[in-house]
Amino acid sequence: MRIPRTSGRRTLLGTLLCTFSLAACGPAPEAEPTANTPMGTEKQPVVYGTDNRTDVYAHADATLRARAQQSTVALMSPSDFNTTNPNNVTFNASTLRSAYNLCTSERFLDDLTPAFCSGTLIDDNLVLTAGHCITSASACSSTRFVFNFYRTAAGAMQTVTTADIFSCQAIVARQQATVGGRNLDFAIVRLDRPATPRFTPAPIRAGNAALAVGTNVTVIGSGSGIPFKIDSGGAVRDARSGTLDYFVATTDTFGGNSGSGVYENSGYTVAGILVRGETDYKTNGSCSIVNTCTETGCRGEDITYVRPAIDEYCAVATSTRLCAGYPPPPTPVTFTFTATNTNSANQNTVNHNVTLAAGKTLKFGTCTVPGSSGTGDTYLRLYNGTTQVASNDDACGTLSYASFTATTAGTYQIRAGCYSSGSCNGTVSYTVQ
Repeated sequence: MRIPRTSGRRTLLGTLLCTFSLAACGPAPEAEPTANTPMGTEKQPVVYGTDNRTDVYAHADATLRARAQQSTVALMSPSDFNTTNPNNVTFNASTLRSAYNLCTSERFLDDLTPAFCSGTLIDDNLVLTAGHCITSASACSSTRFVFNFYRTAAGAMQTVTTADIFSCQAIVARQQATVGGRNLDFAIVRLDRPATPRFTPAPIRAGNAALAVGTNVTVIGSGSGIPFKIDSGGAVRDARSGTLDYFVATTDTFGGNSGSGVYENSGYTVAGILVRGETDYKTNGSCSIVNTCTETGCRGEDITYVRPAIDEYCAVATSTRLCAGYPPPPTPVTFTFTATNTNSANQNTVNHNVTLAAGKTLKFGTCTVPGSSGTGDTYLRLYNGTTQVASNDDACGTLSYASFTATTAGTYQIRAGCYSSGSCNGTVSYTVQ
C-alpha cells in the first residue's frame, strides 16, 4: 500500500455523485510521496498468505465488530461526501474496481473509495491516526472523520448521517520523523465535539513492552478507501524491541489503512498505528490484482507502537482515560517572532534563551506545543553556544516542532526563522520537563 496523498486530499477525476449502489465514478489514483516523506514511508501494505479482510457484519468476533462500529473512523475530504440529506449521507468516489483498474477476480470491486486514511477514537474527542495523514493545521481544518462507514450486509451499508461526521479542531500531538533514533509516525487530533456517548473509545494497550514475535494482531480500517474491513489474521514478525518505535507484522492492509488501529487479539487493546509496508497492487495483463506475499515473504507491514503517541500527548495535555500515572504537563512558555530572509534560520532570527539542567527535555515549536502557532514556513533551531543541537522545518506541514534532551546543563538558545529567504511569523511555545 502506498502512502495516501500527503496533503490528505483525493483528486476526483469524475464528477458523478456515487451512492452505495453499483454506480461508478472516475478513478482516484494515489499520489507518490513528496520529498519530505521520511525514510521508510514510501510504500504501504499488501496481502500475506490468505486474504483475511472481512466486512464488519461478517466477522465472527463480536468485540472486533464493536471496535469497527464504535471506535473506527474514515478520514475524508468534505468533497468526498454529500450531505444534502443530513439523515442519509452519500459518497462521491469511484468504485474500487474503477479506482485501481482491478481485474474481475478481485474482492470488494463495488465498494466505494472515499477515504484517504483511517483512525481510532481513543477518548471522548480524540482520534489516533498516522502523522502522514494529518500534516498541518490546514490539513486538519479540511479533514473530516466519518463514523459508521461499514457494511451491515452484502450490498448494504450502515446509514451515515451528519451526526456521524466530525471536524478536526486541532493537532494535539504529532510525529513523522526519526526522533532520538526512533522512526515515529503518529498523530492525535482533537475533534470539534465529543463523539461519546454515541461512540466508544477503544482502550489503549498498557505499558511499553515490546510485542512478542508471533503475537496475533488485528487491523480495522478503510484499506484503499473502502468501507471498514477487519483483518484479524496478522502476526508480529519483528518487534524491534531495541527501539520500540514500530513493529513489523503480516497484516493484509492497503493505502487508506494508514492510521488504522492495530489491536492485540488478546485483550483487544490498541497496540499500534498502521503506517507503511508493501505495494498494494500489481499489473496482470490489462488490469491489476492484489499483490500477494507468503506469510514469511516480502518486507512486512510497519506499525508504530501506540505508547510514543500517548507519551507525547500526555506531555502536553491531560486525559483521565489516557494519562493516568503521568505527571501533569508543564505550563508552556511562549515568545512571538516576525522574521524574513533568515536563510532557513541561519541569520536574522529572533532568539530566546532557555536554561536546561542535564536530563531535562525541551519541547518547542510553532505547532504541537499548546499555545504555539505560525503563519508561513517557519524554521526553528536550538543551539548550545555555537553548536546546533536540534532543528526542525516541517514537522507540521509548514510549521515546526522539535524535542531535545540535554546531556549537559547550560543556557540554550532557540532561534526562530523562516525556510529559505521567505517571511513568516508566529508564536514559539516550549516546555521543559
